[in-house]
Amino acid sequence: MSPPRHDAVGGCIRLRIDLAYDGGPFAGFASQRDQVTVQGALEGALLRLLGQEQEVTCAGRTDRGVHALAQVVHLDVDASASHAARAMANLDAMRRRLDREVGPAITIWSVRRVSPEFHARFSAIGRQYRYRLVDLPLADPIRRHDRWLVGAELSVPQMRHGARWLLGEHDFATFCRKRQDRTTMRRIDEIAITRPSTGRIDLRFAGKAFCHQQVRAMVGCLVEVGQGLHDPAWIGELLAARDRALAARVSPPQGLTLERVSYGRRWPAAPPAVVR
Repeated sequence: MSPPRHDAVGGCIRLRIDLAYDGGPFAGFASQRDQVTVQGALEGALLRLLGQEQEVTCAGRTDRGVHALAQVVHLDVDASASHAARAMANLDAMRRRLDREVGPAITIWSVRRVSPEFHARFSAIGRQYRYRLVDLPLADPIRRHDRWLVGAELSVPQMRHGARWLLGEHDFATFCRKRQDRTTMRRIDEIAITRPSTGRIDLRFAGKAFCHQQVRAMVGCLVEVGQGLHDPAWIGELLAARDRALAARVSPPQGLTLERVSYGRRWPAAPPAVVR
């Protein structure tokens, strides 16, 4: 089989990788010194497969313990190197090899070639997160790995009422971990709070982009509303105050999952249709 065409700038070929991971074993997505991270595991596996060091760019960094069903990364591979050319000659075979190399906590959904214009982060037009809660007084301890066990019944109608204040475009400074020279203006297009079964509550947030810890901070405040500690209008007061010190503590990371990244008509969304 002939090697891939060199139709990217500088003889490099841009690859898009769609993946999922259990965030429990990792200190977040981004590489950190002396820490096990998703990026570190992925780049190490790519080095072994391609024979060249790679730095991947992701759709959205996740914190320690946060999961992803639909992470997306891109990388530029020097296709003039014979080792890399052989590895990319069959991208489905490369996906299978990469899936074995990254370990059981990561699943590689797909590996595909994309044009140099594709950017895992900046080409995305929407992201969707889901936060899972259990509000039973006693709960299955296995669920502690992917849900927040609140331990007391919450009022879903009150939480929905409070969530209305968050819809639209606002300065979410109260709900964001501040970073220098980063805006906290964001737009939330959809918030859905459902009770799919007894003792379980799911909160789904959709928007173009979210600040660092924004979803977990919003969930922490909505839970306090659901507990009856605050009136739903408190959420609007927090939003207007733009003061992180006034908000509730952020919710635990294990309840949060990055579930979908959308790229419009030009590129397919993640995750692949087979897992939806």
